Amino acid sequence: MEKVTLAQLLTKNIEEKIICFPTDTVYGVGARLNDGKAINKIYQMKNRDQNKPLAILVPNKDISNLVLSLSPLAEQLIENYWPGAYTFLFLKNDCVSGIITKDKPTVALRMPDSAIALSILSFFGPLATTSVNISGEKELNSVDQIEEQFAQFIDYLVIDEQSLSSKPSTIIDATGEVPTIIRK
Repeated sequence: MEKVTLAQLLTKNIEEKIICFPTDTVYGVGARLNDGKAINKIYQMKNRDQNKPLAILVPNKDISNLVLSLSPLAEQLIENYWPGAYTFLFLKNDCVSGIITKDKPTVALRMPDSAIALSILSFFGPLATTSVNISGEKELNSVDQIEEQFAQFIDYLVIDEQSLSSKPSTIIDATGEVPTIIRK
């Protein structure tokens, strides 16, 4: 694991690499969207159920290339709650890899309210992400804890400081007529 500043990370090649960085909620680990090797390392690192999809963090509200369509209600949710601690489920576009969605018809998208995360996403593009923890356990939100537990898996750990809520995002299913809260 290499500890880096945001500026240093933006000079790195992250192909086949797992990066770890703070968001507005918790620290996350991420990989390029079509990077099967790095995505598989995330599942191994977390001991994550292979049938559980990852979310995608996006740098802006233009998600038209990732979703089949957006209802007026979905557009309103994005406008009102992004950037922020809300992850929305949408019907996915075919270009979204089944490696991320586990071949489900939906994709989970979030635009974090974090200058660090948005800089990373703007530079590298959307990333397949999840929280830093063993699946089912509490999220790790300190550089020391993350390094101690996951140094052998994470390639780059961003050490710039960010205020965290320490609560995972709220997940809302926006695929139907009425949004449904899946996780608060």
